[in-house]
Amino acid sequence: MISQEVIIKDKKYKYVNMKLGENAPLIILKGSTGYIMCGYLNMEAANTLGDIAVRVAGVNDVNDVLNTEVNSCSRRAQELGIKPGDKIIDIIDRL
Repeated sequence: MISQEVIIKDKKYKYVNMKLGENAPLIILKGSTGYIMCGYLNMEAANTLGDIAVRVAGVNDVNDVLNTEVNSCSRRAQELGIKPGDKIIDIIDRL
């Protein structure tokens, strides 16, 4: 398991990468107000809890996350102007 602090665009994020099975890791990149999660995690739960959450798919590490697009996002993330198809690197500072 990897758990570390990373700096992206002069802002600190908590990065977690844990191998759960043989095929894909569980990934979370947490900012001060919201987070990016991989497909293992549930957007319905994020909405129910009122989280600012963005989901990505097909990622294996933090570089993959930064170079992909928003797959889906919570209602609170949408209120910040985040939408599916946005590049993560362009919206990460809102989290």
